[in-house]
Amino acid sequence: MDNPQPIEKRFLFFGNAVAFAAHIRRPTDHQFKSVASSCLPVTGGLAEAISGPQRFDDLISFDSAATSASGDFADARRAVDFTHGNFGENELSTQTFVDTKLNGLKINVAQDHPPTAAGKVLTFEVSELHARIESACDRRGPVAFRGLEAIFKGVALNGQELIVTTAPEVSSRYETYDKLVKAYETDGTFRKQFGSLFYPTGAEKTGVGALLSKHSIPNAGGLILGTVVTGLRWSGKPPEGTELIGNRLKIEGIGSIYFGEIAIEENLRRLTLLRFQLGSPTGGDGSACEVQSNGQTWPPAVA
Repeated sequence: MDNPQPIEKRFLFFGNAVAFAAHIRRPTDHQFKSVASSCLPVTGGLAEAISGPQRFDDLISFDSAATSASGDFADARRAVDFTHGNFGENELSTQTFVDTKLNGLKINVAQDHPPTAAGKVLTFEVSELHARIESACDRRGPVAFRGLEAIFKGVALNGQELIVTTAPEVSSRYETYDKLVKAYETDGTFRKQFGSLFYPTGAEKTGVGALLSKHSIPNAGGLILGTVVTGLRWSGKPPEGTELIGNRLKIEGIGSIYFGEIAIEENLRRLTLLRFQLGSPTGGDGSACEVQSNGQTWPPAVA
C-alpha cells in the first residue's frame, strides 16, 4: 500500500449500566426488557436513563431506577487543544464513571415445596441497591479501577431482615488485574481473609491446577469471577426453608438469589449487585444493578 494509514493515538471508551432485566420462562414467557440502560459511545461522553415504577403481574415490581455512564479526558481544558485537526496526537489520561440505582424492588413467589409451605407466597424485597465503578487510565499502563461501591439497604424476606456485608475495597485497593493477581499469589494474609471471595473453576483439583491452586487466583482463561460480599446473616431467626451459602440465599421451593458478583479481566470489571434464579411454579432468571467499565488505549500500551 503506497499510502499506509497513519497511526493515531486514541482511547476507546467503554462503560455501561443497567438497572434491571429478567426473563420469566414459565408458567408464561415474559421478557422483562432492560430497564434504564446507559451505554457510552467509543468517543466517551455522557449517558443517562431513568425509569418510574414498573410491575409484571404480581411477581416483580420496583419504584424507580436510574443509571449513568460518563467518560472523558481527565484534563478537559487540554483536550480542547486537540480539536484543531490534531486529534491523533492526544494521549491525555482518561476517567470513566458508571452508576446505577434501583429502589423498592419486590419479588413475590409461591413455594411449591416442602408440602407444609406449598402455595405460600414469599416476598423478597430490597429498599435500595446502588452500584458504582470509577476507572482511570494514564495511557501508559492498564486501566485502574480506583473506586467501587456496592450498597444494599433494606434486604428482607417476608419482613425478616438479611444483613449483607461487603468489602468493595478489595477491588479498589488492588485496582489493576496484575495487582490483584500478585496479592493473591504472594500475600498469605490476603488469601486467608479474601480467598473465599473468588469462585473456583474446578480445574484447581486436577492436573497442573492442583499444584498451583493454593497460590494462584482461580481464573478461566484470565477471567476471574467472584463476589464483593463477605457475609450474609439474618438479623433474627432464619426464615424456614432458607440456607445461606457464601453470597447466595437459597430458598427451598423458590430458587436462589446471589449478591454482589464481580467479573474481572485485564482492563475490565463488571459488578452485578443482585442475580436471581427462580425454580418454583415460576421459573426464570434476572439481575438488578449492573455496572461495567473498561477501555483501551490505541496503540496498545507496551509494558
